[in-house]
Amino acid sequence: MIRWVHGLAQDALPAAGCVVSIGSFDGVHRGHAAVVAKMIGAGREKGRALLVASFEPHPRAVLAGIEVPRLTDLKQRAHLLAELGVSVFVALQFDKKMAQMTPEVFVKEIIVNQLKANAVVVGHDHRFGKGRAGDVTLLREMGSRLGFDVHEIKAHEMGDSPVSSSRIRRALSAGAVKEAADMLGRPYDVSGTVIKGAGRGHQIGVPTANLEPLDPRRLIPASGVYAVKTWLPDTEAWLPGMMNIGIRPTFDGDGVHLEVNVIDWSGELYGHEVRVEFVRRIRDEVKFDGKEALLKQLNLDRERCRALLRGLP
Repeated sequence: MIRWVHGLAQDALPAAGCVVSIGSFDGVHRGHAAVVAKMIGAGREKGRALLVASFEPHPRAVLAGIEVPRLTDLKQRAHLLAELGVSVFVALQFDKKMAQMTPEVFVKEIIVNQLKANAVVVGHDHRFGKGRAGDVTLLREMGSRLGFDVHEIKAHEMGDSPVSSSRIRRALSAGAVKEAADMLGRPYDVSGTVIKGAGRGHQIGVPTANLEPLDPRRLIPASGVYAVKTWLPDTEAWLPGMMNIGIRPTFDGDGVHLEVNVIDWSGELYGHEVRVEFVRRIRDEVKFDGKEALLKQLNLDRERCRALLRGLP
């Protein structure tokens, strides 16, 4: 069970020293898993709790006014970190006051006085403090004076570049959900509430559930048709599905819609929450010459999705 702390409430934080890592941790990907593995080793040596502090909102939203699409919300982030072995998760409020802290003040006030670190684990490119002026060299120098160890993790590379949240966002924005899953260590997922749509899927014999994402800041993969796994209310296993993301050009649609067809399943889902895991992108979204051409392609898509998903857990 992970202890989830909002802010720096002292009565909720551990009283003794911790092994600490600070960053966005959005996605909790394979690089983050390597950080936590090092924390576990350092914690075993020190006999201390493992504490991850994640910035909320993303620093770029405060510093540049740019809302960064999320790979995970805070609840999912805490859950994934708990699975890796983290015992305390702190949602660290990032605001203009914190953004103006010099690296030295950030270390003294946040890392030492508030989080009570006796060991700090950081990634290979970790920067902190005003203007991102702080680095591992400064952290080690201050650690030697203030009584905490510093452990630096090398980049976790896949292909020819390090795994990062930004790289995963780029992959998803290009529809490369398999590449994103390889970097995350699990399929990318989106949860949403089923809302009423135009009903065209039912009319042509391919009923779909229209999803409204629970978190409007969640990153939605590129437009196209995907093989997906779906988790429905009251089910005890993943069900195969086919998902379309896009504007529905055959019907002169507008705006981006998320529609999932749960293969070989029927029932009522309006108002319920559905979770979708992306397995493979199978084609672009295209405009067809009428309903018959669209239905023919959808039947082909459904068979391809069924084949791709056969045997998957």
